[in-house]
Amino acid sequence: MDKLVEAYSGDKARNYDARRAASKRWRREVAAMEAMLADIDAGTILDCPFGTGRWVPQYEAAGATVTAVDLSQGMLDEAAAKIADLPKERQAAYTLIRESIFDLSPSRPVPDLTVCIRFLNWVAFPDAVRALERLTALGSPHMILGASLVPDAAGPLRRLWYGLSLAVINWRARHKPAQHVHPEAAFLAELDRLGWRVVDRREIMRRNARVNYFFRLERA
Repeated sequence: MDKLVEAYSGDKARNYDARRAASKRWRREVAAMEAMLADIDAGTILDCPFGTGRWVPQYEAAGATVTAVDLSQGMLDEAAAKIADLPKERQAAYTLIRESIFDLSPSRPVPDLTVCIRFLNWVAFPDAVRALERLTALGSPHMILGASLVPDAAGPLRRLWYGLSLAVINWRARHKPAQHVHPEAAFLAELDRLGWRVVDRREIMRRNARVNYFFRLERA
């Protein structure tokens, strides 16, 4: 977690949106998020990690009250700057909290929706499961989740290619936090174990090392 915080602090936090906003992945994420939010009556949202507040325009369109949680103060500072540009009455709809996803505890009232995007790509599978358990314990009836997976349909050679590609990516970026891609069957099994039903799944990108999805989940 210390490496992740370092990777999203200082100039890296300040330049986060600018370095990504023109990408096809970013645009597909926005389209998926807007479509999923349109299907949920989410008056209250807990978003962890909140990052730079990239979803503020979408949360504003929904008129939601938002609890924004992130371990990086640099990312929260960027989010605070976005929120400061909102009308005064809407600024009060956001509560920013510096905390790790692994330390989240249930709060009252229970949020209508929990959001977790991109984080699970940065932790190994056991820690991804721990994060999912914490998010589930919040009690929300809905969750929007982003994750990179190795598809079940991939044969042995394709799975080998996914693994080798990821190893090369992490070797080239060996001074940065490692990226992680999770096995689809095991990931979906954990969602089922935790009582979630997948009601929408949208492919965001497909690359040598992964297929990235947004999931809209409801309590089973």
